[in-house]
Amino acid sequence: MKILVVGIGGIGGFFGGFLHESGADVTFLVRPKRKEIVSAKGLKIISSLENIHIQPNLILAEDLKPIYDVVLISCKTFDLKQALKDLKAIKGKGIIIPFLNGIEHFKMLDETFGAENVMGGLAIISSTVHQDGTIEHFGNLRQNITFGTRDNSKNNILISFYDICKKSKFDVVLSEQINLDLWKKWVFISAVAGATTLFSCSLGDIAKHKFGPKILADLYNECRSIAKSCGYEIEDEEANNIIKSMATPGSPIKASMQRDVEKKSLTEHEEIFGNLISKAQLSNIECPILMSCYIRMKVYEDTLN
Repeated sequence: MKILVVGIGGIGGFFGGFLHESGADVTFLVRPKRKEIVSAKGLKIISSLENIHIQPNLILAEDLKPIYDVVLISCKTFDLKQALKDLKAIKGKGIIIPFLNGIEHFKMLDETFGAENVMGGLAIISSTVHQDGTIEHFGNLRQNITFGTRDNSKNNILISFYDICKKSKFDVVLSEQINLDLWKKWVFISAVAGATTLFSCSLGDIAKHKFGPKILADLYNECRSIAKSCGYEIEDEEANNIIKSMATPGSPIKASMQRDVEKKSLTEHEEIFGNLISKAQLSNIECPILMSCYIRMKVYEDTLN
């Protein structure tokens, strides 16, 4: 099976790198400058799973051919339009598994590749990419990818890809409820990204203060109520466990959005916060903390401009 990974950052580089390490046939689609750097230095990953240093297979958009069985899209959501242009040469071959935040990206992917070829996918990991290109995975928390067909049908290529992933060191889930899983991830990342960008610190730094755990719980429950209004309910026991984990004393976890802020980079606040707030407004759901997080990021965006 031939696997193409679009993006060689904290998600694509990490999971694609470990797939390569396990013996899978993986190729990374990269830009010319990135190809030059990685070709010279290789791809280095620092992780509690294992530190690895590989020489990955790299390809530029102009050299693509329709030979890939699985295409993993792991770029930032605001780079998706360009990624789709880069992928035009492979249209009609293989299945697409996007690891992007939110759900709005499916409209664009379905229009380009056909809904029957676009799977649901999500990645759970706390990682960053250093200036030298090294990917660092933080903490000992779970790191996994989850994917499945959005209409609950059987897909033989997806099953084969799942078997390949099981040979790697990260966790993998073949989901029968991927649409709900996507909403759970959206709620979770909105709460974690919202809290860590609003206060510019880790979850542990928030949780150690008197009202910190309550703010984290209230923000999560705001996002959870929006999901419920859209038909996706997160059960109380699961929600309580997530809130408890978010408020773990000393937790070093920061959302990648906060790490992007620290690097003075663009962020996905529109896709993560803005689109979720739009869903809330359609159902008349109040979400004042989430709105505060969104305004915080709009003010940050002004500093970039």
